[in-house]
Amino acid sequence: MADRPGDLAFGITAASRPNHPRLGAGLERLGYGELWVNDTRGGDGVSALAEILPGSPTIRLGIGVVALSEHAPETIPDRLAAAGLPLDRLTLGVGSGASVSLGLVRRGVAELRERLPDTPLGIAAVGPRMLRLAGEVADAVIAGWAGLERLAWARDRAAEGAGVARRPPPRIVAYVRTAIGVGAADRLRESMAQYREHGPHYARAFDAQPGALVGVAVESGDPAELARALAPYRSVADTVVVRGLPVEDTVDAWLEIAAAAAGG
Repeated sequence: MADRPGDLAFGITAASRPNHPRLGAGLERLGYGELWVNDTRGGDGVSALAEILPGSPTIRLGIGVVALSEHAPETIPDRLAAAGLPLDRLTLGVGSGASVSLGLVRRGVAELRERLPDTPLGIAAVGPRMLRLAGEVADAVIAGWAGLERLAWARDRAAEGAGVARRPPPRIVAYVRTAIGVGAADRLRESMAQYREHGPHYARAFDAQPGALVGVAVESGDPAELARALAPYRSVADTVVVRGLPVEDTVDAWLEIAAAAAGG
């Protein structure tokens, strides 16, 4: 369990249109210390962060995650440099992508350690073997689609890997899909259904949590109710990334969720 409530971060999809400095400025104004953006075939997370960056002079950055099945480790530092991302504020997340190879991830992290020695590295991990590997070699575990029991289980698996390597346990970064307002639960279910089709590891994770609505849906949009729903996640994770599921893909809609999660 976390010794204190986990930090709140905010997360958007790189495919979102409002990758705009106003989003970063709004998050900083709301008190967020960290912004995470994914990196997929449908959206370049590195470029998205670069577009948001001018409005966010102090916020820490996270990329969750670059697929090593599609991006060779030696090319990733060049992407970061070309975008002008500040490496001293960045956590770089990587994952297996379309591959199921633990070796691919182990080798990728080792090479990135050499090329980016001062940048914290995270591993996206769903299953037990990848979680143990993340505990063994990474600075952060990026856990997605994990309810409270699954998240506590994931933390324990990562701690096992860290114990084998005789190193401190990594930071647990939990992506918590968050929807507010009318239709919130439906948007969360729709997102779950989409991810179930992304690969068998997601399907297995959902099957291990039968019937669960994995994430937070607050139909009222009330900040106090949202805070109560997020609090248990903050008791288990070191960082809770409020991964918004807005009604519309606009800066204002994203910031509405961010403001509610930050307490209004």
